[in-house]
Amino acid sequence: MDKIMEKALEGLEKEIGQNKMMVLATRNDEGVSARTVNIYIYEGCFYFVTEADSNKYEQISKNNSVALSIGAIQIRGNGTLLSHPLSDSNEVVIGYVQSFLPHHFDRYKADPAMRLIKITPSYSSFLSMETGNGYVIDYNKQTAMSIKHEM
Repeated sequence: MDKIMEKALEGLEKEIGQNKMMVLATRNDEGVSARTVNIYIYEGCFYFVTEADSNKYEQISKNNSVALSIGAIQIRGNGTLLSHPLSDSNEVVIGYVQSFLPHHFDRYKADPAMRLIKITPSYSSFLSMETGNGYVIDYNKQTAMSIKHEM
């Protein structure tokens, strides 16, 4: 991975942080739906928890193209439906997140309908609201380009 890509990914993660409320957009036959979800970042992917009977879960099961947004951050990618957050198959990612935010996972234990969703990004763009500096990232090509907006 080149230096610009590394710097861009570090900058994006710093701008978002862990446990950030972001807008998730999904699509169904009737159009686009948007709502907030609590995002966790692990190894370059974005995760959130929802109920198996929720609209977002159903929409991602039919069309996995999704988008995330907050402030001057836009991310496009593909959603993958995973099992219960505390299942053995999710142990590594949940262990990582739980080490930072242990209070969030107590509520998942008692609810068997909860599911973890992984978003693998394909494109993102962001600007720091403080500096006006940012990047456009193409995850498929593993390239990044710096951008600047006069604040």
